[in-house]
Amino acid sequence: MRGRLQGVEVIARDWIGLKVEVVESPNKSEVGIKGEVVDETQNTLKIMTEKGLKVVAKRGRTFRVWYKGKIMRIKGDLINFRPEDRIKRGLMLLKRAKGVWI
Repeated sequence: MRGRLQGVEVIARDWIGLKVEVVESPNKSEVGIKGEVVDETQNTLKIMTEKGLKVVAKRGRTFRVWYKGKIMRIKGDLINFRPEDRIKRGLMLLKRAKGVWI
């Protein structure tokens, strides 16, 4: 269960500063984009790579995320919300998973 809680934790936090990599995408040229998230909108992540800034849509993609010393795969559809709404929703899920109902 702990691994699942960490998955909810990463959804329920700000992604700016996280190291990510695109591992699945309908646009094959996006696969392999890797770097640090420098900005986030409702539909996109702005990733600073070694070659510069790349803007990647969240929907339909799968990301590899480095969080608290672990590597997780997160579906972009789970984070395809405004960051503030996703954080609120994720915190609610996290509290429910821990048995704290709000």
